[in-house]
Amino acid sequence: MIYIERKGVPTVSIASAGFETDTLATCRAFGMPLAPYVVVPDVITAVPPERSADSISEQIDGIIRGLTNPAQEVKKEDEGDAENRVPGPDHEYSGTGMDAYLDFNRDYLDRGWGDGFPLFPPTRERVDAILGGTTLAPDHVVGILPPGMGIATVEKIATSAAMAGCEPAHLPVLIAGLEAVIKMGSRARQWLMSTSPDAPFMMVNGPIVEELGINTGQCILGPGRQSRVNIVLGRALRLALMNVGHNYPTEMDMDTIGSPNKFSWCGAEPSKTDRWEGFHESRGFKASESTVTVVGARNVHDAADLTNYTVEGVLNTVAGGIKGGGGYASYRWSDPNPYDPEGGGGALVILSPDHANACKDAGWNKEMVRDYLWGHTRTTAAALQQSFKVNPAFLLPPWKWVLDLSPEQAANTVLPAYNNPERIEIASFGGPAGKSMVLMTNGPSQTVKITDRT
Repeated sequence: MIYIERKGVPTVSIASAGFETDTLATCRAFGMPLAPYVVVPDVITAVPPERSADSISEQIDGIIRGLTNPAQEVKKEDEGDAENRVPGPDHEYSGTGMDAYLDFNRDYLDRGWGDGFPLFPPTRERVDAILGGTTLAPDHVVGILPPGMGIATVEKIATSAAMAGCEPAHLPVLIAGLEAVIKMGSRARQWLMSTSPDAPFMMVNGPIVEELGINTGQCILGPGRQSRVNIVLGRALRLALMNVGHNYPTEMDMDTIGSPNKFSWCGAEPSKTDRWEGFHESRGFKASESTVTVVGARNVHDAADLTNYTVEGVLNTVAGGIKGGGGYASYRWSDPNPYDPEGGGGALVILSPDHANACKDAGWNKEMVRDYLWGHTRTTAAALQQSFKVNPAFLLPPWKWVLDLSPEQAANTVLPAYNNPERIEIASFGGPAGKSMVLMTNGPSQTVKITDRT
C-alpha cells in the first residue's frame, strides 16, 4: 500500500484491531505519517472470507474518506510510544544507593527501550569505551536497519551494546550481525514483524570464538556463567533491533504469543574441530576468517537419539525433528513471489558432536547429510493442499497437480518436506550426548565477515 501511495495513487490500509499502532509505525518508517487506514475487528486470516468481506463493507465510508482526503488526523491513542522514538536531551537520574539505577531502568522500560531485564546504564563514558572496540567512526552508517528503517550508526549500535552489558571487543561482532540482518532486506523485515515467534538466531564462526570466550559446548544456548558472552551478544542484537530498527513489541513486532528466544539467541561453532569444515567455510570464507551468521528462526525442535549409532539411524531421528506438515508447508514449496522473494523457509540443523561424529566416522560429509535429511523428511500432498488452498498460485508450477488430487490420493501421496535440499543447512556445536536440534527458519541465513576490530 505504501509504495502505491507514494507513487501518487490514493490507497487506504485495512488494519485489524490490535494492529493500529503497528500500521502507523510502518507508515512512519516509509515516510508516510498520514497514510489513511480503517480498522476491522478481526484478523482476516482467522475468520471465514464472508465475515471479512462484511467487516470491510462496514468500513466503506471510511475507505472513501481515506481515498478522497488522505491527510487524516491520527488518533493519539494509536500513536503508541512514538514521542519516545525521536532524539532528545540526555536523561539524568539521581538518588542514593540503588535509587538512581532503579529509576533509570523503570524509565527506560516505560519508554519501550528495554527488554524487561535490568539494563546497564549507557553512560557517555561507557558508550565511548564500547566504541573503542572498532576502528569505525561513531557516525559511520552500517546501513538502514529493518523493520523500521532506522539509520544504524556505529554509536547507536554501541549504545545498545552498552545497555546489554557488552565489552568493547564485542562491538565488531554485533556490527556484523546487524549487517547480516540488513543484507536480508525484505526477508528480515517479514520475519521481524511476523505474528509468528520468529527470532534472530546469531551464530559466530572463526578464531574470534576462542578469543572472546564464546561458549560452543554444553548449555551453549542456555543461561549461566559458561554462556555469558553468548547471552550479552544475543541480547545486544535484540536491543539494537528494537532501539535502532524500531522492532518494538506490539509495534512492528506483532508476535501472537511470543518466544523466550527473542531475549537472546547466540551460538557458535568451535573454531578448532576435526569433524567438518566450519559453517562459514561452506559459505566460501576462510577458516582463519571470523564471521557472523544470522537467520530468522520460528520454532525449535529437539532431535534426541540415544539408541542409534549408525549414521542412517541417527539421521532418521533428526529427519523426524524437521516437521514436514502443518501450517508452514506452503513456505517450503512456494514459488518466489512479491511477498516471499526468497521462496520460503527451511531448517537449520544443529547436530550435536555425538551425532556429527557418527556421520564423520561413516565417511559422510555435510552435503551427504543434507541430502539424506531432505530425502527422509516427509510431508503429504494433503498438507500442501491445506496450506495452498488460499493462495494456490504460490505453489511451484511443476507441482500444481498436487492440488487436483482427491482427498484419498492426497493423504497417501508422500513428498519431501522441502522442494529442494538447499533449504536444509547444517551446523554443529554443543556438549556430550545424542541430542541434536532443529531450528525451523524463515528464509535463508546470511553470513557476514567480522571486520574493523581494534
